[in-house]
Amino acid sequence: MFEMKGGYTGRVLCFDLSLKKARVDSLSEKEAFLMLGGKGLGALCLYRSLRGKEDPLSPENPLIVSTGPLTGTIAPTGTKFSIVTKSPQTGVFLDSNCGGMFGVQLKRAGYDMLIIKGSAEAPSVLVVDENGAELRPSKLWGRTTFETIVELRKEFPVHSFLIVGPAGERLAPISGLMTDDMRSAGRGGSGAVMGSKRLKAIVVGGKRPIEVYDPDGLKRAAWVVRRMLRLHEVTARSLPRHGTVNIIEAVNEMGALPTRNFQKGRFEGASELSGEKWRSGLWRADKGCYGCTIRCGKIAVLNDKWVDGPDYETIWAFGPNCGIKNAKTIAMANYLCDAYGLDTISTGVTISFLMELYEKGFIRELDGLRPAWGDDEVFIRLVEKACKGEDCGRMVEQGVARLSRKFPGSESFAMHVKGLEIPAYEPRAAKGMGLGYATSDRGACHLRGYTAGQELLGYGGGVDPYTIEGKARLVIDRQDEKAVIDSSGLCFFAFYAITLKELHRMVVACTGQPYKDWYDFMRIGERVYNLTRLFNVREGLTRKDDSLPRRFLNEPMTEGPGKGQVVELEPMLSEYYRLRGWDEKGEPKMETLDRLGLKELLGSNG
Repeated sequence: MFEMKGGYTGRVLCFDLSLKKARVDSLSEKEAFLMLGGKGLGALCLYRSLRGKEDPLSPENPLIVSTGPLTGTIAPTGTKFSIVTKSPQTGVFLDSNCGGMFGVQLKRAGYDMLIIKGSAEAPSVLVVDENGAELRPSKLWGRTTFETIVELRKEFPVHSFLIVGPAGERLAPISGLMTDDMRSAGRGGSGAVMGSKRLKAIVVGGKRPIEVYDPDGLKRAAWVVRRMLRLHEVTARSLPRHGTVNIIEAVNEMGALPTRNFQKGRFEGASELSGEKWRSGLWRADKGCYGCTIRCGKIAVLNDKWVDGPDYETIWAFGPNCGIKNAKTIAMANYLCDAYGLDTISTGVTISFLMELYEKGFIRELDGLRPAWGDDEVFIRLVEKACKGEDCGRMVEQGVARLSRKFPGSESFAMHVKGLEIPAYEPRAAKGMGLGYATSDRGACHLRGYTAGQELLGYGGGVDPYTIEGKARLVIDRQDEKAVIDSSGLCFFAFYAITLKELHRMVVACTGQPYKDWYDFMRIGERVYNLTRLFNVREGLTRKDDSLPRRFLNEPMTEGPGKGQVVELEPMLSEYYRLRGWDEKGEPKMETLDRLGLKELLGSNG
């Protein structure tokens, strides 16, 4: 194996569950330089592992855990890792970025990446340490994530865990994965992939030091970043005090808080769900990931239950989008989804879709339940049924796209892109978000190109949310920036206060790699995004898939500052393709791949 200068262990652990065999490969220095880590290296591995059209729940589909060079170092917020796989919910590329200690422990065990293929004969636990990996039988199948953590902690008191809940065990398309510190890789069905492999948990622990190239240089660069985090309003005050829900009233005022399945952009109960209300109500403690000074996480106490969060997206999905105003109801729904391993965004959006189906007369009842807007008792019953896979809950766990096919005529208000439910920003009130949803590599996602910060919240000087001029460039820049952040091992929230310039200084000090400036990092992000596009094109994705529900395209907003607005997607999409160097079908041109070094990197696999 080659000697990495720093930041990387230089080792990739591959485990075949079918054969019960482990293999350690060396990490290519060239590939690490071009793709950085995290999402980038995970995407490259996934592209090479598959040929296209494989069933995401087949043994051939790998489950990849990929860390970044800054994961586990003194870099502030350096805790992130990526789960990369082919999504059983969308059938295309999936990455989920996650915090907590799991990625740090994987690096301390001596591995930059963990690649899991095959399928175990029976429910199992994979134990990973400095000596390799061992597959052990497990009696935890069927247990909730909370119960699983308690049992695993008895045997592994200092390790970290990645766990699938009962929803993932039964292959629910909207199931996710949980860590032992209750961080979630929620979207796109990674829980179903792990469940299909009959893998209940991955247990990781190690004591190896994480070496860096220039310790003094990294200390200086990290000190600057830490100071910037402590001086910025968002990272020093808003997120620490009110968590991610600090923005809910501002988004509501802008008419961009999706309400009752995106029928409106303002919710009459938004003030009751503000950060101040949660702070004075159910929240009892703050929490943060390893190495994080922001501490955006919150702990709510509900009777005898401790609830992680809820965060902005969860509060919105279970609250305004379903007409629910009661914080206790939202917290209970959050608890259930965490325990059983369902993605909160997809669960909430699917239930709101059911509510509109009921409102419009497509359904009369579900197992005796009438899913009306704002009915707390019925809402919780639906969440419980979805978590347990009971009765009509089997409809909810399928997600909006599959459910909509059962009700012809509902397509216009089935709120998803490429099969992934749309998150908490109304695109008619922020048109860059509309283009971002349409072109996100994993389906509708607010974090793959977060223009809402500029369009709705005024960050970076702000931009006009209603114009389509310049939005293609804005979306591309935010997508490329986020791709490199997710490849580095740092948290996106740090970038409210810092820029890629500070990231560049830390990565160079950590790795010793000769990146010239932050423009090199934007090139990495562009390379990653083109690679994931190649993956999706190979799976059959075309321009028609880069679209939005007809509600956004044809139904004008009825209230708020964006009254009368629709999303003029097609002109933005054409400009987006042109600026990306893609053809009119949305396929990267050969000269684009050559310019980014992807043609050479992929070789015969390209």
